[in-house]
Amino acid sequence: MRFITRAQKCMSTVDESLVLFKGRLSFRQFIRTKRARFGIKIYQLCTSSGVLLDFLIYHGNSAAELTQLPDFLTTEKIPITLLQPYLNNGHILFTDNFYTTPRLAQYLLLNGTALVGTVRPNRKNFPKMLSSTSLGKGEAEFFYAQNQEVIAVKYRAMKNKAQNKEKVVHVLSTVHSNKMENSGKTNKDGNVIKKPTCILKYNQSMGGVDLMDQQLDSLLVLRKSYKWYKKLFLRLILQCALSAHKLYKLKDGKLDFLHFLHDVCSELLMKSPKLTQTAKLDSVCRLTGRNHFPAKRQYEGTGARKTARVKQCRVCYARGLRTAKGKPITTTWVCKGCPSQPGLCAETSCFEDYHTKLDYSLV
Repeated sequence: MRFITRAQKCMSTVDESLVLFKGRLSFRQFIRTKRARFGIKIYQLCTSSGVLLDFLIYHGNSAAELTQLPDFLTTEKIPITLLQPYLNNGHILFTDNFYTTPRLAQYLLLNGTALVGTVRPNRKNFPKMLSSTSLGKGEAEFFYAQNQEVIAVKYRAMKNKAQNKEKVVHVLSTVHSNKMENSGKTNKDGNVIKKPTCILKYNQSMGGVDLMDQQLDSLLVLRKSYKWYKKLFLRLILQCALSAHKLYKLKDGKLDFLHFLHDVCSELLMKSPKLTQTAKLDSVCRLTGRNHFPAKRQYEGTGARKTARVKQCRVCYARGLRTAKGKPITTTWVCKGCPSQPGLCAETSCFEDYHTKLDYSLV
């Protein structure tokens, strides 16, 4: 095949995601297979690991936003539009039967991109002799069009669907050959079950969008709202944060997504040129109004050498205040509710300003 050696750079998938919204909205969608079922539909391009690359929001009429290709279906234009910046780079795209057509596979092949996806057997230009072939359980049939460099596969699974219906899948691929591999499973007789290589690869790489939805649902961040754009905006912000966390993990990051999101929000809220790195450790907890009480520092030494331990007042230091001799202002009072236990003058408004103002360096 033309792109077997080049198509190992990135494996991406196009699928739709649904943002839960049950209010009145003209372009609200209903998808039975999604967990939300009702909501705003987003077409997303993700890597196989769930990193968001691009998206399109369905709003009823998106024809003007899609790539203008005559005679192409809207479902074919969606992956082409999302893949525009990544064409001719040897990427592999995985799609389901909502998007996959022989014409889409041929177009992407001519533009340096491979395609692997399930396909409906009644699609135009799909080989009729393959769709009408009868197969036994665990059998596969291959059809290769020499002039198109596209291989079509029909496979019947070992187990039937509900009501004892045959479980048959049709797949198009421009990067695989007619090979069968061990699936890692065995039948009731202990024999190894073999499947076409393209189907095994499809099962491994197709779940990028679903994986991202699953990880976002683990954090109860989104709240009910009558304004659909507020909910959609927060969802997109979360998706960007999750993609950033996945890239962070690739660089051997140790934080999980919850702590990573907490640190990102803290850095954005606490951003000030006058705040020191130690002050940023307190994060937004100093503004929550809980467990913040002045406390006296412990004494050090014994007998005549017993003296009170002092600390620099963090608010006075941020405001550039000094003693008559030019030294930093110190205090014996601290806040034990903050992680770094900062020194704060109890006689002035420093304690109040530190726990009520976003930028306490301003008077």
